[in-house]
Amino acid sequence: MLDLKVQTFLTVCQEMNFTRAARRLHLSQPAVTQHIHSLEEYYHAPLFEFEGKRFRLTKYGRLIHDTLLALKNNENYLMEQLDILKNHHPVINMGATLTAGEFLVAKPISRYLNSNPDTELSLTVTNTRELLQKLDDGVIDFAILEGDFPKSAYAHQPLFFTEFIPVCCPSYKFTRNISGIHDLTGERLIIREQGSGTRSILETELDRNSLSADDFRRIITIGNMNAIIDMVAYGCGITFLYRSAVEDRIKNGSLTVIPLKDFRIYHEISAVWKKENLQGNYFAQLVSDIFCSDTTPPLF
Repeated sequence: MLDLKVQTFLTVCQEMNFTRAARRLHLSQPAVTQHIHSLEEYYHAPLFEFEGKRFRLTKYGRLIHDTLLALKNNENYLMEQLDILKNHHPVINMGATLTAGEFLVAKPISRYLNSNPDTELSLTVTNTRELLQKLDDGVIDFAILEGDFPKSAYAHQPLFFTEFIPVCCPSYKFTRNISGIHDLTGERLIIREQGSGTRSILETELDRNSLSADDFRRIITIGNMNAIIDMVAYGCGITFLYRSAVEDRIKNGSLTVIPLKDFRIYHEISAVWKKENLQGNYFAQLVSDIFCSDTTPPLF
């Protein structure tokens, strides 16, 4: 069981402000200060420092924070598992990026819950950046990510690969003849918000071609993939997304793939969890049970 000094330290790290941390913990500010000083004496290292007016963790503080946070997350998971043993029902706390949440996870999760009716499941759907933060904070056990993430900090298990494609409506009028990705910069680009997986993939590929989203004539930012798909189908602009998200639209003729000679991407969709989580082997098996069944076809 982690003591109150550790909880205080982790809360100060979240708030980076002693007053706000004291308010959250219902403690006085002097009590918070004393807890931090006690930890500094225990570890024989300063935890925080000022760089000008900026309050930040020291290099010792960062190491201690990451280690104590991992201990806290593992303890939380231990308590959940003890509750499962007492109440005889498993609990799954998972996350998914918005595109995965809208188009990829419903079928495998439904199949798993139908086969395991006593399971309680919580699914958080948000962008890659926020999911990684929730993993770090121990709010979710694992996440289904379609975007890029720092693989040195996380364990991951590939689930499937899906093609990442440029699309428009069949009647869309381009401003110039289209051959390569540079020819698209005269168009209106409709994309997801910063921090989303699909935007990260697109920005990485644009950078490889010495481009950025700002090079397009206009940028429309929308936080919902279905809305983006509808607007592109109405001829509002072009977008880049997973083929699996618009396969039906391509088949019924409301969208078409923009043929580019220099753009061919297959991107990995992975299950991701913290490396130091002691339940990593359990998560790997659980992910396989949910997403890698013979009845769940891979997405290409």
